[in-house]
Amino acid sequence: MMRKTYLLLLLLLPISLMAQDMPVVANANQSFENITSVKIIGEFSKVTVNAGDKLNIDAELRAAKELEGYAVNCMEEAGALKIEVKKPESGWTSHTGFVNVTLPAGVKLDIETTSGYITLKGLSGADVVAQSKSGKIQATDINANVTLRSRSASIKAENIKGQLNTKSKGGDHVIRHVDGAVSLYSSSGEMIVEHINGSLKTESTDGTQTVKEVNGDIYLKTKSAALKLSDAKGTIGSLSVSGTLNLFNVEGVFNLVATKGSIIGSRVKLNESSSFNTTEGKIKIKFMNPKEQFTFACQSEHAYIVAYGKSKKKKLKLGDGPIVVTAISTTGAMNFNKQ
Repeated sequence: MMRKTYLLLLLLLPISLMAQDMPVVANANQSFENITSVKIIGEFSKVTVNAGDKLNIDAELRAAKELEGYAVNCMEEAGALKIEVKKPESGWTSHTGFVNVTLPAGVKLDIETTSGYITLKGLSGADVVAQSKSGKIQATDINANVTLRSRSASIKAENIKGQLNTKSKGGDHVIRHVDGAVSLYSSSGEMIVEHINGSLKTESTDGTQTVKEVNGDIYLKTKSAALKLSDAKGTIGSLSVSGTLNLFNVEGVFNLVATKGSIIGSRVKLNESSSFNTTEGKIKIKFMNPKEQFTFACQSEHAYIVAYGKSKKKKLKLGDGPIVVTAISTTGAMNFNKQ
């Protein structure tokens, strides 16, 4: 393992030195007052925005070839500031750079990059929007509504107080400690979502979703990914085609739908009547509720149904409790029991 790490460092070292050795082709160091919104077009540059008492800009571009066309332009009009990284239309081979900004509270922020990473920290008081084609995005300690988009890179957001919306095609999502509504979309990237105090909505094609410690309404949607939900409380809905839903220590009202995917749960507590529906997927739930609270109304075209020891094929009715468990399947077997 140490040998592999050493070889990796040797491979990365020339790239790092090459970037440092490239000449500076453009820079900027400016301060502004009375700004209400900032737009940053960072291109290939790494963009870092931190909270500060004054709006300051420090930027530098380096390139292998000293060509005309490199610039960091700062244009202000009626309280709106635009910071734009420019590069030559042709002839360039390699380049790198950074745009560092300190931003006072209450200033709206909108960032776009192509390959440049975006790092946001400590911002508050106004909406934050950041998007990149292939650069990673990281946002921490934000007290505002946040929108993050990436075509192929990862998105990480932690300690957010406000609404959070993220979207990517191939990048992973890591979302932790959000006090507000959360909406996430990823085509193939994995999702890790933890400690959410507010509603949560997720959608993915084939990226695994691991969700834990949510206090609020939840809706999980996927085509073929595995869904894992634990330590959550609220109104919970899900829709999956072939992905299996696994529940652990979850409480609330449920409306769960799957086709080929199964619905598996343990330490599940129902507060009100709920429904479980599959076609080929099986349903297997272990409840924390006592049997006396339930009325089971289950039916399957071809499979056996078991509820608290009673077994029947195609249709099963059991109990007269106030919480009605409605379950429907085509070929998927059902098994309901006490934890």
